[in-house]
Amino acid sequence: MSNESKAQELISVFLCEKDTDIEYFLKNRAILFEKLGKSRTFFIYDEDADEFNILAYFTLAIQVLRIPEEMISGRKAKFFDGFSSKIKGVKITEFPSILIGQLGKNEMYPVVISGTKIMEYCLAKIFEGQLRLGGRIIMLECKDISYLIRLYEQFGFNVLEKDYEDGELLQMLKILEEDEIIESKEI
Repeated sequence: MSNESKAQELISVFLCEKDTDIEYFLKNRAILFEKLGKSRTFFIYDEDADEFNILAYFTLAIQVLRIPEEMISGRKAKFFDGFSSKIKGVKITEFPSILIGQLGKNEMYPVVISGTKIMEYCLAKIFEGQLRLGGRIIMLECKDISYLIRLYEQFGFNVLEKDYEDGELLQMLKILEEDEIIESKEI
């Protein structure tokens, strides 16, 4: 059995009826996105269990955060960039970011791991990458559900202020502060 077949077998039992997009991505896109280098998917599992069971997973990718020029002030552009609001006299409207593309819990193990713990694992992995590559904006998109928004706000994410269409996913951002960036580095 190939590694891909083994991976497909392991993810085939992941269940997330609360958000079928999370389940669909893992079962139908995660392996392809890995092969194409579009994202990396990380499994959270119980190391002490006899069997390998996916408790949760998250997917990380590099993304460009694009904000229409009319929606961003010079002050906000400088805040997002961390250094300047313009490049060669043109306002910056695109910012590199780390995207939490998917984050989900396997409903087969509802009480084994919390959303808070999943986010802790996810952010730890992001800080590992940030240590080597840099970056200061973490972005995610989520449904407009109060418990999800509260969870992400707990970790310093804020909803990007803009006009959202009905049913459109909210964009949430966390801008790393200097002490978060420096603290994660080995000096």
